[in-house]
Amino acid sequence: MSGERRRVFTGWARRIAGGVALLFPLAAALPAQVLDDTLLADSLPEDTVDYTARFLEAQQQASERVPLLPLAGPDGPAPALTRIVFTRDSIEWSSAATVGDLLTQVPGVFLWRGGFIGRPEPVNYQGRGATSVEYYLDGLPYVAAGVDSVAVDPALFSLSFLDRMEVERRPGQLRVELFTRRNDRRAPRSRIAIARGDGDFARYEAELERRFPSGLGFSIAGEYLNSPTASGSSSSYSNTQILLQGGYIPSPTFGVQYQILRSKPERDPFVLAFPLPNDTIALGFDATRTDAQLRLSLRRRGDGLGPSVDLIYGRTGWDGEGIDQQINQLGAYAGFRTPTLAFGASGFYRTRWTPLDLRGTAGWSPLAQFTASAEVVHQGHGGGRSSDYLSVAAGVQPIGRLSLTGSARVGNQVAAPAIIADTAQPLRDFQATLGWEGERVGARVGWARTAAFSPFGYAEFPTVPALGSSAGTDWVTLGVRLAPLRWLTLESWFSDPRQGPVEGLPPTHSLTAVTLRSKFLRQFPSGIFDLKLRLSMETWGSGTIGRDAAGTPIPLRGATFLRSLIQLQLQSFTIYWDRGNLTSTESTYVPGFPIPAYGTSFGVRWEFLN
Repeated sequence: MSGERRRVFTGWARRIAGGVALLFPLAAALPAQVLDDTLLADSLPEDTVDYTARFLEAQQQASERVPLLPLAGPDGPAPALTRIVFTRDSIEWSSAATVGDLLTQVPGVFLWRGGFIGRPEPVNYQGRGATSVEYYLDGLPYVAAGVDSVAVDPALFSLSFLDRMEVERRPGQLRVELFTRRNDRRAPRSRIAIARGDGDFARYEAELERRFPSGLGFSIAGEYLNSPTASGSSSSYSNTQILLQGGYIPSPTFGVQYQILRSKPERDPFVLAFPLPNDTIALGFDATRTDAQLRLSLRRRGDGLGPSVDLIYGRTGWDGEGIDQQINQLGAYAGFRTPTLAFGASGFYRTRWTPLDLRGTAGWSPLAQFTASAEVVHQGHGGGRSSDYLSVAAGVQPIGRLSLTGSARVGNQVAAPAIIADTAQPLRDFQATLGWEGERVGARVGWARTAAFSPFGYAEFPTVPALGSSAGTDWVTLGVRLAPLRWLTLESWFSDPRQGPVEGLPPTHSLTAVTLRSKFLRQFPSGIFDLKLRLSMETWGSGTIGRDAAGTPIPLRGATFLRSLIQLQLQSFTIYWDRGNLTSTESTYVPGFPIPAYGTSFGVRWEFLN
């Protein structure tokens, strides 16, 4: 630094030091109030929300239960081995993407899969075709409507709306009870789910439920599903579904509820690219289906015992592809139950196809080792036809976990009430099942005898317009469950018609699955972690799927399909990855409708209760 610059710098330093020295005595001499902060006060209001109190209130509401509307339908003791129940937990943890998927866990069920998720999936059980299953939604008969007035397509149901599914197995028929979700807590419950997959596959779900101390409550749920063309040159599907519920349930003995389920399925025609380009083998549709119901429930006691009455009005509407249908139903359930005995009756008036539907039920369990049930049915159909039959079942549990149950259906049934030319066919169906249900080992052996029957096919598979009549058939069903370790389970069922060919389903049909599921309690002692790995195999032998327009049998080749599921849960947050047709086989469930190789979907679900 030059001498001149040094002198300038030194001068400025002395001036600054002198100024600072003068400030100290000046500050000491100033009045104290001058030193106070004279800035304006914060103009924002003080945060008065007590988040701790709100959290504790939410926790309290989550533990407080509120009355629920009782489940509608026959109520009473049922023999062992006659019913399969899927709770919400088992639905969430299954590999099912549709109600049809879930039904494949019932031994003997063959699903007519028409391709990827969203294509038709009607059920065939013990060779009865479209008459195999009857469906109920919250106690109201769910009738076939629209493009197929004979068979219900379970692929159109949304699994996210369901809280419970019960399947009653009878010889030659399944009764499927679907119950929508119910919130039994004061705390509001919400749920969101997002899934993606091959191509533009997308699934979005949302739900909000709220119950109030007064008994008022509501539920809003929606689902959007878009399933792209995964096989053929055109086969896409989409569906937007909305469920609205509102009710007043002040106590377990009284309640009224209204709900409306609206769906808008859009299914493209199934067009093949090979072997014949632009060959349409199944027509599509763009429609709207609306199912509404109003229910009044009365009970004398809140524990389910004593007399009960449910009054139900329902309306089903279908509009699309030139079909405009309105079906109204008005009916009631009445019952009386004690701890060991139950009686019930139901009656429905319907404006289409089956004007009168009357049923009487009874259940009796005088001892823990014995249970019996019965149902008598009278249905009056258009054209002066009727279905009249009796179903009975009885079971004993002589020792420990061993059960023996027998059931029968006798009478006459019209297979397709919507087809005026169809007449009643005799029923002489019998079934017996022996089972052992232990913690580590379970096994079942079943035999059934179904009478000769002429089933109807499925309108959404026009390439298989008919199913041939079957003679009296013996069915053998086997089931086994092995759990050598708490985290390892092997399950398998096998079904086979033993006498003569039966069309519409294959022989030697089986479903086997190995599951690894663990909570890793040593690392996560709170139990919030859950992991499931599942590999399943469905296989069958060669048979006959049905007949073409000329009456020629259509062969169904033997096939094997593999499917995997990886699912992980952290408290109420779940992530999953589902993949089908792992061997990339070109085999089909229905000839002409290929199953996409490695069909994949993955997603997340998150549920809240606060």
